[in-house]
Amino acid sequence: MLMADYTHVKSTHQYYRDVFSRELMIGDIGDLPKEIIVDVIVNRSCDIYTLNKKLAASQSNLPEAQDRALKLLLNAIALSNLALDEKWNGQQVHMPAEYIDSVVSYLSDVLELAPNLEYLVASIQLLFRIGSIEHAVALIENNLDALQDVPVIFKILLLTCILEDDYEYALLLVKRMTANSYLIGEDPLTLLMIVSTIFKSGGYPDSYIDFSSLVSKKENISYEHYQWLHKRDHDNDKPTILIACDVKYYHQHAVHLIYSLYETNREKFNVHLHVYNIDEVTADDIKAKRTQFPELNISCTVESIADVPGINVHYACRRFVAANYLLSAVKGPLIIVDADCLMKNGWQFVEHTVASADIALTKSESSPFWEKAIAGFVYLNGGEESRRFIKKVALFIWNNLMKNNAVWFLDQVALSAVLDRVGESTHIARIDASFVCDVNHRESSFAWVVTTIKDAQNRYSEYKDYLVEKYGNKLNS
Repeated sequence: MLMADYTHVKSTHQYYRDVFSRELMIGDIGDLPKEIIVDVIVNRSCDIYTLNKKLAASQSNLPEAQDRALKLLLNAIALSNLALDEKWNGQQVHMPAEYIDSVVSYLSDVLELAPNLEYLVASIQLLFRIGSIEHAVALIENNLDALQDVPVIFKILLLTCILEDDYEYALLLVKRMTANSYLIGEDPLTLLMIVSTIFKSGGYPDSYIDFSSLVSKKENISYEHYQWLHKRDHDNDKPTILIACDVKYYHQHAVHLIYSLYETNREKFNVHLHVYNIDEVTADDIKAKRTQFPELNISCTVESIADVPGINVHYACRRFVAANYLLSAVKGPLIIVDADCLMKNGWQFVEHTVASADIALTKSESSPFWEKAIAGFVYLNGGEESRRFIKKVALFIWNNLMKNNAVWFLDQVALSAVLDRVGESTHIARIDASFVCDVNHRESSFAWVVTTIKDAQNRYSEYKDYLVEKYGNKLNS
């Protein structure tokens, strides 16, 4: 499994290097106090000083080599915990080479002292977490027989293949895994990787996520359940920002996005709110916002959704179904954004990139298939190509929601799958995801998005506080 230097795996979001290293099994700990293990593995402490103080005061009563190996392994785990996404509040940070080399050295000594299966698997997981992918893969390749029934190893390999776009090898892994369901389990990311691999290998999966709408002649979606709460006051051809959310998200996030749009782009955009299961308080607040921010020309549609399993997936995905309806209902381009993003800079910094395009999507070099175009920024100019594109995305999502496939990343799978099958004649502008959906919150970015740690205290939260202070009211502050 030679993939050069695994550049994409090393530079992808830390979340993906964490996800299969969170559950570690280290076997027999002898008489070591369980609190030491819990602190390092469950609480994910990286306090090496306290760890070694406790280890020095404790006896495992294991054979000498295993005792030394166990203590070295616990040090390696504590050190590697520093790489975890949560330690940096979702900001993306690359660890220094010396740090990575230190963990590699710890684990090398561990396996030399006590070469058992638990330590081997844990070492591979930790190497993957810290981005030492060559060492992780080398350990796998040198121990294939011992690892052939270990689910997490298959998952790490499959994720590596997908990130490096090696679908030939990925398909071999998927065939092995689907022949033995024990290797899959019920992990949503693994199921997502499997259907993505089948699709990228030319198939159209119809379970977990159904891709069949891409090749079927499907009728249009009915929009009879939509209601207009407010039409726009001025019929112009400015771009319209589509913000879709439920009532809770409206007050927690969408109002702050409105403030940020007014702060940065009040002359550039219209705003359209699409609210799920609206209540009277929210309807009154939208009316007040229309008065408070007349330049934003706020319009609003509402949609009732039954309380179904995976309701949050419905809330996230139905904006694309709404976009299919709205693109022909409003003049000018439509821009779909996350309700919890904040605009930081003027539209002119993006406008030149999308000026000649009917569709503009993000690009992320080191992302898996389902993030090739992320849902946080989609620009549709309203021409034939963009209408055809959003209709296919909407049908893909609607077909899955109606089949109760309300699964994680459904909206992004829809975008990426439709993008994958778009003909070369369709011109799609691509814009760097880190500029229009910036998790690192740089001053020069167009928009900031929340990190994977939603309530982190950072520049995003400081900017939000500033907007509330300037424009807010008691209802949604």
